[in-house]
Amino acid sequence: MKKIFLNSLLFSLLLFASCKKDTNEFVPDPGQQLDSAWTNNVTANSQVLILSKNLEGSLTAQNINTTTDTTVTSASANGLQISFPTNGILLNGTALSGTVKVEYVLLQKKGDFIRYGVPTSTSKYPLESGGALHIRLTSNGQPLTVANSRKIMIRYRDIEPRQGMSIFYGNVPVVTNSLLFDWTLATDNSFVKVWDSTSTYPAGKGYAVETYRTGWVNVDRSIPSSQPRVEIKAVLPDLFSNANSAVYMVFKNYRSVVQLSGNPALRHFSFPNIPVNEPVIFVSISKVGSSYYLGIKEEKTVANMVSFIKPTLSSLDAINALLNSL
Repeated sequence: MKKIFLNSLLFSLLLFASCKKDTNEFVPDPGQQLDSAWTNNVTANSQVLILSKNLEGSLTAQNINTTTDTTVTSASANGLQISFPTNGILLNGTALSGTVKVEYVLLQKKGDFIRYGVPTSTSKYPLESGGALHIRLTSNGQPLTVANSRKIMIRYRDIEPRQGMSIFYGNVPVVTNSLLFDWTLATDNSFVKVWDSTSTYPAGKGYAVETYRTGWVNVDRSIPSSQPRVEIKAVLPDLFSNANSAVYMVFKNYRSVVQLSGNPALRHFSFPNIPVNEPVIFVSISKVGSSYYLGIKEEKTVANMVSFIKPTLSSLDAINALLNSL
């Protein structure tokens, strides 16, 4: 009888192990950092920010000469042009004469706002973006600024430029994946206008921007909705927390992406001031130990909404492919 029991137990264990291999269940190696506990303080060592750094995009670099008006032109389809004025770039408050390194990137795809960690919201209100540009100026590794009386002129193409846009500045001047990132309405003389040359050759349309700042510059407006605004919540399984996961909501009808904040006490993610009846896509990205997870769910926003997202085992390549498709 004892032998039969032992044989049955062994068979059950082998069957369990065999079934486990065919699932997406994540079994951590001993000693792996899971960050499955919720926290009030997400730090650079948290798995979610390590994941963000792994996704972070790069900048294009070119050199210019500050002794003459200079325009940097991107080879990409957006036709980005950035024009710098003569003697308008400062090193420690003094006009710099010589070579300057210009690094830049223009974000127009919704997935890139996630990749660079700069969702489109201001003070917990969603914004519709016409494109966000990051500009960094350095000389021999030293950061440079733009003179208060001079301006940078920017021009780029957009398939469907919107009227009524304003300039917003990022509250962090560098490429970031900070959960505290926010956009602030510009209070200087910066402005944006729509240009349209579809009746001439080469045909095109887009935005023309004048700004006195480097760092993050965004062309934005509030989402034009007359619908009531509500708080949206999302819940993930127990393995996932604000220390190893980030949850985003992507608007389908607008170039708008918001990041839901993690609530350690209630163990959910949320964002307020979202118009109802908006089709959206929830995207969760997670790093649990050495494994990556991706959750995707399409919804339409309603009052008292709580969306349950079930992430599945994924990879950095798959996450990047999803971001490229948004």
